[in-house]
Amino acid sequence: MTYAQHASSEFNMELHRELTALTHAISSSLGNSLIALILGGGYGRGEGGVICVQEREYPYNDLDFTVVVTNKDPKIATELHRLSTPVAERLRIEIDFSRPLTITDIRHWPHWMMWHDLLFGHQVLYGPQDILTANAPTVVGTPLPLIEATRLLLNRGAGVLWALRIAAGMETAPDADFIRRNYYKCLLALGDALLITAQKYTTCYTGRDRLLESVIAQHPAYRNWEVFPQYQAALAFKFQPDHLPSATPSGASLQELALLWGKVWLAVEELRTKQTWSSLPDYCQWNGLREPEEHRGGKWLRNLAMNARRGRLTTVYPRETLYRRLPLLLQTPEDDAGWRDDSAAFLDVWRRFN
Repeated sequence: MTYAQHASSEFNMELHRELTALTHAISSSLGNSLIALILGGGYGRGEGGVICVQEREYPYNDLDFTVVVTNKDPKIATELHRLSTPVAERLRIEIDFSRPLTITDIRHWPHWMMWHDLLFGHQVLYGPQDILTANAPTVVGTPLPLIEATRLLLNRGAGVLWALRIAAGMETAPDADFIRRNYYKCLLALGDALLITAQKYTTCYTGRDRLLESVIAQHPAYRNWEVFPQYQAALAFKFQPDHLPSATPSGASLQELALLWGKVWLAVEELRTKQTWSSLPDYCQWNGLREPEEHRGGKWLRNLAMNARRGRLTTVYPRETLYRRLPLLLQTPEDDAGWRDDSAAFLDVWRRFN
């Protein structure tokens, strides 16, 4: 079984033993309530990252599991955490479990990137091998809607904003490699967003750079941004982070990345919305809804409840605020008056509602 194609066979065998033991422990504990245990993410695709520490290989990325059950017992999450903690400590990574899903949940998956990627890149460790392919809606397997490019850029741009605050000494990094990891994740997202808008995106990382190269060849402006070589560096980081420079990107490097993010953001939004803006401030002043589908039907009641928790009386989906604020925050110097408070307020809303 291959979990990381750039790792040794010994690494893959050891990870397989750990996952087999964890699967057995989970199935024994949950019993008949467990329908399936699925490994997603990079390791589920066989493309997980690997690093060397004192001549021993370790996984670099989190292990992402999806759990399918008969009933959503609140105690399941606590039990999964208990069983996985020793494994996480041995592997020196985080182990993340989805909220428990039922088969009915899978049959009603929305057409989101997370479900699309899971459908096309997973390993079933326990349960029917076709648990996802037999139950996921057909639309989830089709090319992603363009709003997924915007959502991806929003999330990765927020990561850069957070990294800028850390580089400026405004807060402490969650871990030693946080800035470097978010730097490369954003570079990867820039290329992936262009692939999504061109309907060329694939879940498999291998070969994505060549797809991006073909997209850039059709858009001369993209070539001037030098997205392609940086995308290739981001792919290399994804597979083997310790094969790239270990130095933390500087604040100046993050600012350069923020400027590139802004160019890609504007290009993606113009393609997606069929609107034209002269600049990012012009875009941010546009009063149109970025996600009109989040304001239809009965969703206005949900939006009202979400905003009420923020002390606001409006039916506008909270993420609309994020779309209007992030482009300006990433183009504004950190020493600008109010940037510290404005960036902190943005991240607070992003963490709660995105």
